[in-house]
Amino acid sequence: ESAPRDVVAFLGIMELVAGPYLVVATGSELIGYIDGDKPVYRMTRSDVIPFVKSFSHLTPLQASDNAKFVEMLKSMVSIPELYFSANYDLTHTMQRLQGTGPQFLNAPLITRADSRFVWNHNLLKSLESKTEALKFVMPIMCGFVFISQCTINGTTFKYTLVSRRSNRRTGARLYSRGGDTSGNVSNYVETEQIVEAPGHLCSYVITRGSIPLLWNQLPDLAMKPKATLSTDDNGAHMVTLASHMTDELAHYNRRVTIVNLINRTGSEGALEKNFNRYLQANEANLKKHGEVFYEFFDFHHECKNMQWHHLTKLIARLDRERQLCGYFQCSRSGRYDGGLEQRGVFRVNCIDCLDRTNVVKSLLCRETLQDQLRALRILGPSEKIESFENFMEIFKDAWIGNADSISIQYAGTGALKTDFTRTGRRSRRGAFNDFLNSSRRWLRNNFMDGFRQDAHYLFHGLYKPQNYKVTPYTSPFEQGKPGLRSVVPPVFAIIGFAMTVVCSLMPSEEFPMIYVLFWAVFTAANLAYIINNGSDFVDKPKLLKPKVD
Repeated sequence: ESAPRDVVAFLGIMELVAGPYLVVATGSELIGYIDGDKPVYRMTRSDVIPFVKSFSHLTPLQASDNAKFVEMLKSMVSIPELYFSANYDLTHTMQRLQGTGPQFLNAPLITRADSRFVWNHNLLKSLESKTEALKFVMPIMCGFVFISQCTINGTTFKYTLVSRRSNRRTGARLYSRGGDTSGNVSNYVETEQIVEAPGHLCSYVITRGSIPLLWNQLPDLAMKPKATLSTDDNGAHMVTLASHMTDELAHYNRRVTIVNLINRTGSEGALEKNFNRYLQANEANLKKHGEVFYEFFDFHHECKNMQWHHLTKLIARLDRERQLCGYFQCSRSGRYDGGLEQRGVFRVNCIDCLDRTNVVKSLLCRETLQDQLRALRILGPSEKIESFENFMEIFKDAWIGNADSISIQYAGTGALKTDFTRTGRRSRRGAFNDFLNSSRRWLRNNFMDGFRQDAHYLFHGLYKPQNYKVTPYTSPFEQGKPGLRSVVPPVFAIIGFAMTVVCSLMPSEEFPMIYVLFWAVFTAANLAYIINNGSDFVDKPKLLKPKVD
């Protein structure tokens, strides 16, 4: 019998080869209080508990596979940024919550949560018909939460930043791109900035998500693999874009402004042209559901040679639309103040929806925050938020933390370009740190992300393990083992390099220069083969083959 253990939250149940496993959170830390006195916690420890007491019923192959699935499951509930609250619905924005009635607010959290942002949604499926059991299950949100008390001009208020990662079309950076015909896109995140001031609540929502077309960018050892648009069979691109934009319009008051930050040239340029083209082709259809506006800004071109002050041109161009969208504000009693609702949303993207995207989102949120603090009379009519250094440090910490968390979850490393968020300008030291993070991304995306993508497939229910009772048993891992073609060239390249070094260091009378040249050419030939066939040498998912749609 196992020893008793403390449990702070039940996440649900998952079926693996050996049978069902109970997934629980066993540790947490308090992040802060939201909407007054409602505590928000971050998971710090988790456990995966088998229902069975022994594994003697498994064959060696089944036991090996089951152990790999358990490792994947543990990796998905060990993500550092998983949050929960027993008193506040983290999956909904303030505006959505304030616009609901008593019946909704009195329902169990798990039944009224926004299904898009419940990270453990798949673990709850076996409990859907068990109403009593659902009372003990906690909706978990993946993303980022920052809560801090602030003071400006003698007024104390609470500044909160919440980012909600969608559980649809999740995965590792280069294995999860674009959208699908159901309207889901990769790396979709809803970010909400909240101000709790004496007597009032304010919030502002902004989203990000991959370009809603069918495209991929599979790893192939290149630092930046080519983005490839799929063949448009039966209007699939139109359906994908229309489905996604219709959902955005429905969720955000029938007004969406797309801010596209990708490059104008290369494979990114081809994506930009097609994104714009399909938007124009869908214009008449989308008008039935609301208004969509498109703003293109070639971030890298405009800000090259450290000219990051050019971002002010973009923010100025977007200011009218930002003012039209407005923000949400209500009294602490929940009563709307003069109809202050957010009437639209900015949807920001670059190729990854990480670094460039986070910079622009933070600038737009800073402008809106300044408007909110002026409206609440915390700032004077002509005062600027940048004048208050102590608060700006808090603001920058929040957005740098947000950038790093979302980047780690998707790309495996911290964010790039955070020096601009910190200082308002680009630095050579920041550029060097970006080089280091880009190198780490390259290593992880090429040699570690196959496992990470499989973990997403398993956790979100896209792949269901075969139960040990089903015969004949087929292991998904046996089919994905590397062949000689992906093993021999690297081995030959290492041998060739070693022999080149040895021959060059030995006396020339024993190893003439022709030996050095032979082994150098031998090494170069193997390296050239590896580079030209890079996709054969990366870590690939084994549970499912990556698909464009």
